[in-house]
Amino acid sequence: MAQLPRGRTLALTAAAVLVTALGLAPAAVAEVDLTGSWHVLVHYKDESTSHPERERWLDRLWVFEEKNGKLYWTEYPIVVFSDETGRFERRSSGQYARVLGSWEPSDSQLANIQAGLQVNSRGSKKKKLKGSDAKGWASTYRARPGSASVITYQENWSVTGEEGLPVFLQEDVMSSARTETLEGTTRYKTRAVESAGDVLVGSYERDGTRHGSFRMTRSGGAVPLKKRDQREIQADAARRSGLGDPSPEASGD
Repeated sequence: MAQLPRGRTLALTAAAVLVTALGLAPAAVAEVDLTGSWHVLVHYKDESTSHPERERWLDRLWVFEEKNGKLYWTEYPIVVFSDETGRFERRSSGQYARVLGSWEPSDSQLANIQAGLQVNSRGSKKKKLKGSDAKGWASTYRARPGSASVITYQENWSVTGEEGLPVFLQEDVMSSARTETLEGTTRYKTRAVESAGDVLVGSYERDGTRHGSFRMTRSGGAVPLKKRDQREIQADAARRSGLGDPSPEASGD
C-alpha cells in the first residue's frame, strides 16, 4: 500500500521483487519520495483512431505537495523545453502539432527536466487528496446537481498502491440528480522504481482504447512561462520558417 504523508514526509513504499524463476529472495524495500515535481512522458497507441498502429506520445508536469496532512496534486498539461527539437512539427495546414512516434528527450532536454521546466498555467488543475496509508488518498469533492436537467462534470484523482508500488488514477464523471456516469479513466500503474527513486516506470491506459507505458522523472520544479511580446513571437516564427520546432506559447498549444 502507498505510504503517504506522515508528519512532513510523503513517501511511497516500493518493493522491488527479483525474478521468481531465479529463486532469489525479495529485494530490500526502497522509499520513493513523491513530493516535488515530476515530468511524465507517455508513449501509447490509440485503438479509437483511424491509425491504431501508430505510436503517439504526450507529456505533462505533476507537482505533489504535502500540507497539514493533505496531499495536493497539480497537473500542468503544457510544458515548454528550452530546446523543443523533435517534439513538434509544422503540418501542411501551417499549424504546429506533436510529431508522431515515440519522442524521447535528448541529453540537453533531460538536463532541462532536471533543472526545471517552464509550464503554461492554461489547462492546469489542482486537487486536494485526503485519506490514509491503509485506504489510499483521493480527492473527495462530489458535485451535487439540483435537478435531473442539470449535468455536472468533475474529476476524481487518487493515489493508491498495488504490490507496494504507486498507482495514479484520474476519473472523469458526468452526473445529474438521478444518475452518475463514469465518462473516462486514466490509469498509471507503476511497475518499477529506478535511479534511487527518481524515476518511476509502468503501464498507461486511458478509457480502454489507449494503451502504452509511462515514465516519471523527477524534475527541478515548475517554472512560470516567460511572457513574450508579439514581436518576439513573430521573430521566432520567421527564424523557424517552417523548418524548426515551435514554442507552445507562440503556437497557442
